[in-house]
Amino acid sequence: MTAIYLTEPQSYLEADLRDFAIVYNDRIQSRHSIDTTQQIIAFEGCTLGRSAIAAIYRYRIRLSFIGDNGHITAQITPQETPFYTALQQERNSDRNFRIAFIHSLLRGRWYNATKVLQSLGYSGIRECLEQQLEVLPGLNSWLALQTWQVQVFQGYQKALRSVLVSVKDFEPTLELAYALLSRELYVLLLSSGCCAEVGTLHLHCQNHLPLPCDLMEPFRPVVEAWVFEKAPKFSDRGGLSQSHRATFVQNWESLMATQIFHAYAGQVSLRSALAWQVEEYVRAITETLEYRPFLLKS
Repeated sequence: MTAIYLTEPQSYLEADLRDFAIVYNDRIQSRHSIDTTQQIIAFEGCTLGRSAIAAIYRYRIRLSFIGDNGHITAQITPQETPFYTALQQERNSDRNFRIAFIHSLLRGRWYNATKVLQSLGYSGIRECLEQQLEVLPGLNSWLALQTWQVQVFQGYQKALRSVLVSVKDFEPTLELAYALLSRELYVLLLSSGCCAEVGTLHLHCQNHLPLPCDLMEPFRPVVEAWVFEKAPKFSDRGGLSQSHRATFVQNWESLMATQIFHAYAGQVSLRSALAWQVEEYVRAITETLEYRPFLLKS
């Protein structure tokens, strides 16, 4: 996926027949091919010229305005109904599909969390999480699964606070990383013909659309580990500093290019793993197959 990030306050985006151009202080900072651009992320204080807006609508490029705290303040979305919308709604009305899909998402989320805790050297809560995962298959209602999820999350947060004294200082940067992760999945889902507003685990979300919020669950631990490692390099207490936006984006793109071992896809980049999971979701709804979540290597 090719994304354009507008990070410098007072910078703006223009376009000609072939390229987008990021302009700052009346000078072109960089050019990006319109044909290969799939999404544009504009931070606070950045704007778009009329030519850029026209190109965005003409080529149906996804645009999001995002705050340094990760809050998505505005976005341009396509008006047409995605191809699989009706099928997604039909599958969600099937209780067996719904419960099985949620089981897969939560298993991926918390299995991967045990690996993150292991890398942080905290074994106590990891063992507790492993015990909780043994309970998961026996839960067969949406309410029971939501209750289980809340309890496990609270234990996980407690464990992180015991390992990382300043974990609260990371929260704004973590929310920004979650927002970018959600945007990645959003673009992939729309390109695959899926409606991002039809979720299963998440029926309503505050800062993300429901289906991206569903699919990002197993990837959250990977993003969390990355933020805990990298955040001190580009954040201040209370959020990302404007002077460090470009550094954050560069590090984010490096994360997306990182090679990981996917249990089903093999050795792939993290961005390719996201794309694989979207394709897996399409297979699950079109072929009534069990959804296989992203799992970190044992």
